[in-house]
Amino acid sequence: MGKGASTATVYDDRQLLDLFIAPWPNVEATSFRWGIGPYFVFPTSNSEFTGHGAWQAGPAAGFAYRTVRGLKISGLLQQATSFAYTSRRSAPVTSLTFQPIISYQLGEGWYLKSSDATWTFNLRHNSSTTVPLSAGLGKVWKLESGLSIDTTGSGEWTLYRQFADQTEQFSLNFQLTVVPPRLLF
Repeated sequence: MGKGASTATVYDDRQLLDLFIAPWPNVEATSFRWGIGPYFVFPTSNSEFTGHGAWQAGPAAGFAYRTVRGLKISGLLQQATSFAYTSRRSAPVTSLTFQPIISYQLGEGWYLKSSDATWTFNLRHNSSTTVPLSAGLGKVWKLESGLSIDTTGSGEWTLYRQFADQTEQFSLNFQLTVVPPRLLF
């Protein structure tokens, strides 16, 4: 939970969102899709160092747009405001997060991406704000069994932070995802 050799493994608050995809405008003609819906944060953290100790709710919105062949620009916006607390020490929370997502298909399963960084703007006085940037390279490996394996390596650098004591300046992420074949019903 800080510098040095002392570390801890903890659970953070859980999030749930459900976006309702809008049928307008025509996706086939515009290559643009968007949705809105509710966003909830449940106080499930098991440590005083993580989580806010507050039930939170608010709106969420997302979009995806394919501009040129192989390029996809997307984003996810979530806003949460606290309305109930699990202890007297819990502080009111009002936050806005935005996750910019850009991917470009290079061919033969290779792709470039920027999707790991989530910008956080806490809207209370003297609360933390962080704006990280990310970039990565990935490849999807298609197996004869129909399964695919998506491997990615990416880096994230915190461009801006204010009132955020324990924020990483730089991090490396490696990910392996098993993608099952599509099932037809």
